[in-house]
Amino acid sequence: MGEGEKSGGDPQTLGRCRKCGSIYPVQSTASGELRPIGTDGVCECGNDSFEPVSE
Repeated sequence: MGEGEKSGGDPQTLGRCRKCGSIYPVQSTASGELRPIGTDGVCECGNDSFEPVSE
């Protein structure tokens, strides 16, 4: 996790865990990755890679 990033805040979109498919409210990081809000940056399954949920 980079400096200035936090686990809270307003969600920008929804993200899906690339490993188990769980859905989280997420924010985009400065590097363009999706980070779940209200967690330590990982899914319950331990994965830290998320993709946007299509509408």
